[in-house]
Amino acid sequence: MNEPQSNSDFARTALHGTAWRYLTFFSGKLMVFISTAVLARLLTKDDFGVVGYAVTTIGFLDVMADMGIGPAIVYHSEDKRTATTAFWLNVVTSITLFGLTWLLAPLVADYFRDPRATEVIRVLGLTYPLTAIGNIHEYLLRKKLYFNRTFLPDFLRAMTKGTVSILLALSGFGAWSLIFGQLSGVLVASLTYWAITPWHPTFTFLTSRARSLLDYGLKYVGSSWVAIILMNVDYLLIGRYLGPEALGVYTLAFRLPDLLILQFARILSTVLFPLYTRLREVSGGLARGFFFTTRYISLITVPLGVGLALVARPFTQVVFTEKWLEAVPVIQAIAIYTVLLSLAYNAGSAYKAQGRPQVITWLGLVRLLMLLPALWWAVTTARSIVAAGWMQATVALFSSALNLYVAARLLRLPLGEVVHALRPSFLAGIMMSGAVLATIELSRTTPPWLQLTIAILTGAATYLTALWLLQRQVLMEAGQVLRAALQRSRG
Repeated sequence: MNEPQSNSDFARTALHGTAWRYLTFFSGKLMVFISTAVLARLLTKDDFGVVGYAVTTIGFLDVMADMGIGPAIVYHSEDKRTATTAFWLNVVTSITLFGLTWLLAPLVADYFRDPRATEVIRVLGLTYPLTAIGNIHEYLLRKKLYFNRTFLPDFLRAMTKGTVSILLALSGFGAWSLIFGQLSGVLVASLTYWAITPWHPTFTFLTSRARSLLDYGLKYVGSSWVAIILMNVDYLLIGRYLGPEALGVYTLAFRLPDLLILQFARILSTVLFPLYTRLREVSGGLARGFFFTTRYISLITVPLGVGLALVARPFTQVVFTEKWLEAVPVIQAIAIYTVLLSLAYNAGSAYKAQGRPQVITWLGLVRLLMLLPALWWAVTTARSIVAAGWMQATVALFSSALNLYVAARLLRLPLGEVVHALRPSFLAGIMMSGAVLATIELSRTTPPWLQLTIAILTGAATYLTALWLLQRQVLMEAGQVLRAALQRSRG
């Protein structure tokens, strides 16, 4: 297979898998988005803050839920006995973590200075054993690139979570509506994964396979631990020093940028990891794959993130109501932060495919060393969630640049090629920003919904026009890949 053809095949396969994962994600997250808008009207900032305590705590321990065994299944050669061993390891680990959560909950409540956190953390700890029921099944589908089969369980998870949360909120359950909605969604998804996956575990457990899985998995856990700290350290500091209402506003402000941008990057990462493991045997395959994915990620995340930052105010007025206007500057900061992180997100998949997940750990530690003092200043001196958001964005700028540099060196890809991959989206994004800012300024007297609609349409039209005028070949290549992926889907 010649190089252009292999590049095209890689792009089509990546886009096909990502399209299914994104369809799965957004068909469900549409319900989550709707439920968030509804719950923002039904619940208080304090309710969101109390649940934020529990979600942050569970997030810290969640990295140990499968000890990296799921990714190890993707990395290792396919074998039924290995999968069965992985399943029972996962079950034991999840039950252990549930017990640990139960014991640690009072200490966490003392840290946040809110006794209400104890019970919500203990109940949400049921997430671990409920997830373990279908976790290995999900990774086996990913390994085979059967991303279309993950649609139903993930969609049902989001539907169940949103529906149960809204019904309970209407019944006056307050913060508990979010907790029980989360647990219901996880249970339904795990049972569905079990039902749709042909493989089922037996009562086999091989110690040698367990050691092999844990050898890779523990390296993965190291990088995941750092990632979890990076994802939750702001919640920990804001919850302790600024209180539940500030945490509630910050949590809500984080949801939309995370939904649109970071989740896209995470979804693509789940697709790229098994693809990259296949490309590692091809000379220069990983470098070419990294170049193409970096280009296509930036073409999507740059306009989404920059556009969201520009329309944050009318969007908040229309979707979340005036009650949440103080979240607007936080949304703007987090939108920029998520764009910057997304640009280097796929580098982690390349490191894992090379058998070097520890590189993610070391780069994460560097970012953490920059982020901790910045956030500490934001919450203890500036005492502002807006400052916390912009500290996140500033650190993301430097850490993503470092990540791209290291990836280029390890993959033996000239740094100029990385800049070349990012150039189309940045040039078009600058032109889009000018057009959207002018539109918002000229439409200040119009209703928020109309201002939002005009700004979105103007931004999309300007971005595509700029790509056509400045980087026509890139746009045409993207269109060809998209058409090929759609034809493959229909086939």
